[in-house]
Amino acid sequence: MLTGVLILLVSLVLSLPLAWGGAVATKPILSGPLAELSIKDAMVEPTRGVPKGTFTIAQHFALDPTWLDPQDHIVALTQQHYDYLVHDALIKTMSQGLFTYSLAEHAEATADFRKVAFRLRPGLTFQDGHPLTTADVAWTYQNYRGVSAKVFKDKLDASRADGGIELVDDRTIIFHFKEPFLGFLDLYNGASTGIGWIVPRHYYQQVGPAGFKERPMGAGPFKFVSQQAGVQMVFEAWEGYWRKTPGVKTLIVKGVRDPSARLAGLQTGELDLAYGMTGRVLKPVMRDPKLRWDPNFTGPWWLMFPGYQEPDSPFHDKRVRQAISLALNRRFLSQQETEGVGPPVGNWIGPEYTSALRTPEDLPVPETNPGKAKQLLAEAGYPNGLDLEWLVPFPPYYDYGERILTDLRAVGIRARLQTLEGPVFRSKTGQGRKGYEGNRTIVKNIGPRPGGAKDSVGVYATCGSPTTFVCEPAIQERWARHEASTDPAERDRLIKEIQRIIVQEYYFVPIYINPFVHAVGPRVLPAGEGFHRYWDPPQAPYPYPWEDWQVRE
Repeated sequence: MLTGVLILLVSLVLSLPLAWGGAVATKPILSGPLAELSIKDAMVEPTRGVPKGTFTIAQHFALDPTWLDPQDHIVALTQQHYDYLVHDALIKTMSQGLFTYSLAEHAEATADFRKVAFRLRPGLTFQDGHPLTTADVAWTYQNYRGVSAKVFKDKLDASRADGGIELVDDRTIIFHFKEPFLGFLDLYNGASTGIGWIVPRHYYQQVGPAGFKERPMGAGPFKFVSQQAGVQMVFEAWEGYWRKTPGVKTLIVKGVRDPSARLAGLQTGELDLAYGMTGRVLKPVMRDPKLRWDPNFTGPWWLMFPGYQEPDSPFHDKRVRQAISLALNRRFLSQQETEGVGPPVGNWIGPEYTSALRTPEDLPVPETNPGKAKQLLAEAGYPNGLDLEWLVPFPPYYDYGERILTDLRAVGIRARLQTLEGPVFRSKTGQGRKGYEGNRTIVKNIGPRPGGAKDSVGVYATCGSPTTFVCEPAIQERWARHEASTDPAERDRLIKEIQRIIVQEYYFVPIYINPFVHAVGPRVLPAGEGFHRYWDPPQAPYPYPWEDWQVRE
């Protein structure tokens, strides 16, 4: 009798499929040699609590309704803030890892990355109760218009009757590519594009893109309630969210451009969380015993020159671009803006990203040498200095922009500060060099791209990207080889070569790594230093997932 039971137990165990990439055990989808995927399991709350209280967030610029629609995803990671509120993705960045299962419970890829398959979790629905199926996943992919859309569409095997997207059943989907697509997971992950954030086909078709932006609906932890364009958005907890019931009942996002107003809101309790607490407000935040803050390093600041390729642009001459780099006192800028928290850096891609040149030996911190800067300007034909049009700083870091102008004036480079609202800046930068008129403008940007250095290069420095600011034969040749290669070592080497070209030719001028300081008020739980758990997701500028936040009523 006992022997029979043991045999039965062993046979049952052997019949269970193995887990893939840390997901729940599930039967295989694809046949043949498979790639090894490092996708983590999301931490699911075993019990469901009751959402409590109101959590108020101060965004550091005006709010844009278009950020509520992942189908029109912008380049800047600002939109992730709203992706994680209203929507959900098959895989996304969570505290468990850069790639974490969310709507999907299982993923596979063939060894040559010509096929990638997902299986959805059972019982998924959108916030209106409508089932979420692979038909929604396919429709989202096919109708996506945002950043990197052309890459996704061009890679599909359109020769197939299904157009390259095979719906095996309501929970199983296979993407077929006409060539190896090694960067698929990096780009499909909710970290860097919008195509992986699944929108409800039935609702989107009913209301259209404009209606969806006015009143979005998804499968994320919070339902949209209302918005006052540019000023405020209100959301409420969706208790049917698969992972866990959100900790707060109401979540309000406000656009508060003035840093002093954000500080005052934290101190009075009007705000619970505020972003961008650098410059003149950082020291008061550090000194206030009722406030807690986190440096939240994101990526480096850098300068770029949209019109440099035009022959009559002063930036067409490498010596002018180099002079601008030499004029910058990076350590002093960091001290004034971040109390010295942000370290000067020699690359425009952060050291935490894969394939980044991350050490001073790889790319040293550029020197500060005003005398040499003046000499280079004279050699370039500007012995009496140089008049430019604008320096356009990333909103709302206008004081920082004025400090850069002070450094430039010290070597004879004169320009005015152009202040743009956050949505306008993102729209212009999202058009690449075409977004800025004239060829005598400098743009101060920051653009961390979760997933690796190749994503930043592909977006900002390749000729085929609609958001590019650099188009150079030496870079394009290496990028083409990178895209055609299936050798990880070769791809890594080529991306590093491209970074070195960009920096050594001064197409981009790095400054220091930005501590995107967030501060929280006393109502945020848990008390003490435990609030740092909200900053766990890697390479994340914002402290999601929002369902984990809790406040004292």
